Amino acid sequence: MGFMKFIADGMLGKLARWLRLAGHDVTYIGDLQVPPEKQDDALLERAKLERRELLTCDLVLHRRAKKSGIRSIFIKASDVVSQLVEVSKRGGRKVKITPENSRCPMCNGRLKSASKKEIEGLVPETVLKAQREFWRCVKCGKTYWHGKHWKTIIEMASRYNRLMK
Repeated sequence: MGFMKFIADGMLGKLARWLRLAGHDVTYIGDLQVPPEKQDDALLERAKLERRELLTCDLVLHRRAKKSGIRSIFIKASDVVSQLVEVSKRGGRKVKITPENSRCPMCNGRLKSASKKEIEGLVPETVLKAQREFWRCVKCGKTYWHGKHWKTIIEMASRYNRLMK
């Protein structure tokens, strides 16, 4: 499955994180420290320069993007699962969340499998003993494992899969 490159507006931070978990390369305007009054121009400029598809809740911005020849998906839904369905249906690709393909939900860096030895001292001792698989972000160094949050991810993924049928 090919991964997409997106840029998301300030209202879609949660969607950006979920798309990153699904392995897509997502720039989130909220991470770029652009003043609010310059964000629309920055989104369009970066989308064009980096060949990213714009994800936005702003109809005016969506229309501006289309006029400029920038691929754009207008997001209508407010909950993240329905937003993922919109991206899938309009982008023509199903979203699949697997740790092997995930990106860091915080910084968009690539996740790499890590051994217990590599992450010793970076996670609580109880986690080190209880878990077998770990991933580290090559960009920010954050460590991930199948903890309690993984149950939430699985639940969200199954809700998404039900809506896609």
